[in-house]
Amino acid sequence: MSIKPDSANKARYFNVANVIASAKIEGITPTQHLEQSLNDYISGKKSIAELLEETKLRHVTLRRG
Repeated sequence: MSIKPDSANKARYFNVANVIASAKIEGITPTQHLEQSLNDYISGKKSIAELLEETKLRHVTLRRG
């Protein structure tokens, strides 16, 4: 993650850092696309709901397409 948190984004940054750490412990490496989306979440550009919707659309489209 390349974004340094300010006071308004510390909770988001902390949560994302924990998610990435947990994924790495499990042997999962986040894609560049996911890292960019998480940076958008930390900075307030996207909400969790938006990230979930984008993920659903991308994966459902891939399975059906």
